[in-house]
Amino acid sequence: MRIVGTLVLLMAMLGWSAWFVICNVYEFAPALNPWGLAVGWLMALLGWICAWRSRQRARWGWALCGLAASVGVYLLLNHRGAGEGIALAALLIISVGILVWTRKAIRRSE
Repeated sequence: MRIVGTLVLLMAMLGWSAWFVICNVYEFAPALNPWGLAVGWLMALLGWICAWRSRQRARWGWALCGLAASVGVYLLLNHRGAGEGIALAALLIISVGILVWTRKAIRRSE
């Protein structure tokens, strides 16, 4: 499951990066916040590091899928016209919540 979660999160981040280039460089749509993309990649890297260092592969696989879903929530909030701060706060809260919840669940099971 860890490999599937890694692939899902990688596809979400690559898609977001491509959409960022389309919006900010080619001005096809309103510009996206570069801080959102930076926070998204940072959370993805933290998730990948935790997943690949852990012995609980299945739980971290689901956590990586949850991080990919948080990227989708961020982009949906941007698309629906929520403020940049609200979308960025939602991305950060959801991502940190997923990472903390997964670490606590793993510690309880050990």
